[in-house]
Amino acid sequence: MKYVVTARLAPGVDNVKRAFETFGRVGTDEGLIALYAGTDGKTFITITESDDPDMVNAATYAPFFESTTVMPVVDVDDAWMNAMVTAIGNMGD
Repeated sequence: MKYVVTARLAPGVDNVKRAFETFGRVGTDEGLIALYAGTDGKTFITITESDDPDMVNAATYAPFFESTTVMPVVDVDDAWMNAMVTAIGNMGD
């Protein structure tokens, strides 16, 4: 399963400094597909593939985040599109 994790750093310059020191030592989870940083300098978005929604990245860096949202996602492929068309077709007016 793929997960998109959006995390916002908690306020405080010291907190940011410690978060990046930890990041430099720990690095990213082996299932990491992509890592993005928001232009606000406080928001980070990761796309990870894992068997467990409690991913190492989220657990390791949790003390540095004000909020974290983990959302399971699936590829929008032909099978997904066909399922959506069928589901919409089965909806009543």
